[in-house]
Amino acid sequence: MRQKYFITLFFTFLSFYSLFGQPEKIKVLENQIKTFNDNLQYEKSIAILSEITNSENASAYEKYFAYLFKSYTYKRLFNYTKTLHNLELALAEGLKSDKKEEVVNTIDAEKCFVYFDTQEYIKAEALIKKLRKLNFKHLTIPVKSWIVMQDGYIKMLNKEYNLSEQLLNEAAAMVQASSPENLPNIFGKKMELYNKMGQYNKRDVAFKEGLVLAKKYNKIKYEMYLYQVMRNIFQENEDFKNAFYTQKKYDSIVKFYDATDANGKLELAEKKLEDENQKLKEQNKKYFEYILYGLIFFLLVLLFFAFRLYQSNKQRRILAENENIRIHNEIERLTIEIDERGNKKLDLSSFNLTDRQKEIIQLIQEGKSNKEIANLLFISENTIKYHLKVIYEILDIDHRSELKK
Repeated sequence: MRQKYFITLFFTFLSFYSLFGQPEKIKVLENQIKTFNDNLQYEKSIAILSEITNSENASAYEKYFAYLFKSYTYKRLFNYTKTLHNLELALAEGLKSDKKEEVVNTIDAEKCFVYFDTQEYIKAEALIKKLRKLNFKHLTIPVKSWIVMQDGYIKMLNKEYNLSEQLLNEAAAMVQASSPENLPNIFGKKMELYNKMGQYNKRDVAFKEGLVLAKKYNKIKYEMYLYQVMRNIFQENEDFKNAFYTQKKYDSIVKFYDATDANGKLELAEKKLEDENQKLKEQNKKYFEYILYGLIFFLLVLLFFAFRLYQSNKQRRILAENENIRIHNEIERLTIEIDERGNKKLDLSSFNLTDRQKEIIQLIQEGKSNKEIANLLFISENTIKYHLKVIYEILDIDHRSELKK
């Protein structure tokens, strides 16, 4: 089971999109909230939107957008509980308007983003299928591109790698045309895909291109995201050296981006993010400790078995040497007995033997073993055996004992 991590933390920019037929003052409000949130002025966003939701003069459709924009703001701070709560309030107000289908589809898309962020992929996939059946009606190209990207990522989790790459490329093309500053998010998904496909060059290219775009458009959160993805890839590949380096780079970027500060006044996730970051560091520390302890244990086991194997081999070697000595002595004894019984001795001068063969016969007659002969003549035992075979054939004998004087 692979280690879980935040797959996407940065869908939130997508939530600020213009709807067809949207009143001009809603568009102005949308741009105003987007500007505040991009500058981390979340308190101002919430204050303005609360004025609209609490106003008796605002229409249901205007309150729908106010709650929708509130959900975007909370999502920027990763508070998904309040994000979903505000989406439900937005749905309730939107259903009071004459744009019910538009409202339902938009809320479904936003919920899909939340479920994807929180890795509730079954819920996200169900909403994707529902929106596909409706041909993404009422959804803008940016929103559609992110739905397609999510679909591609889920296909990757299901190991449908070719279809996943096709969908991610389709999403990238739409984002390139509408908002290229958001491409690093898709590059992060491609990094994971190419790593699973074993296409490491493509993975590294996607990482570099994503960082270039993040720096170009000053998207610090995307730099954080890309380094986070690469760190987890290295951990998954058990490349702990690069994982450690990437974690350090990620930590250095975090110092410049604290999405939960919000001037210290907004009721959101500063402590949560700090706790999660500390928990991640502790998990990584424990993870490396477990690896170290496991490695030490493995080495100890390996040394134990190596020692046992050495002892076993030594014992077998001693037994083999003793057995060779016993056999040699037995052969010597039998040879003496045969000679003492007056067996016929060979007249070697009547055979056409080479000098080497005569030399070997002489050493055998001196009682040397094959190993001793080999050492004396600086040749291998196998060569001695070969010479003996030829000698036996020439002399028409079956055993070396018949070579004795």
